[in-house]
Amino acid sequence: MNNGLNLKPIVMKLVIASFSIGLSLSAFANNKTSEDVEFAVFSMNKDIPQLSKSKARMLYKGRTKKLNGSIKIVLVDLPENSIHREEFYDMLLGKSVSQMNGYWASLSFSGKGKPPAELNNDDIKDILEWLNQNPNGIAYAPITAVPENANILITVLQGE
Repeated sequence: MNNGLNLKPIVMKLVIASFSIGLSLSAFANNKTSEDVEFAVFSMNKDIPQLSKSKARMLYKGRTKKLNGSIKIVLVDLPENSIHREEFYDMLLGKSVSQMNGYWASLSFSGKGKPPAELNNDDIKDILEWLNQNPNGIAYAPITAVPENANILITVLQGE
């Protein structure tokens, strides 16, 4: 039938090779570089200190409103329908916009916090205008849109 040819070792080698290639491609796809930075949390106020990831999460979950014990922070959010808002909350908090809306609704109802101010659109000009009117304001935007003179507090990488 197979004329003395034993196919089992050949098939096993092909399966192992395919599996190894799949693992290599998976590792390559998951390898993050500095080019994977998607968003920057930033302010135009140079006195606002850098943020750790846990401090950024605390701010965006309403668990703190002050930095260094004295700087009262005001957050701004992009419109609910903005793809950038969805991506940012997914990357920073692992939550969807609807999950965050529910979270903020429960905080508001209990009197423990209120959601960030919401802009009408996600244009960087509107974000900068809001930041200029709110000296202790913090915003987020795709890092490519953030001006060079901004105080970048933390960058949020995709997949972190």
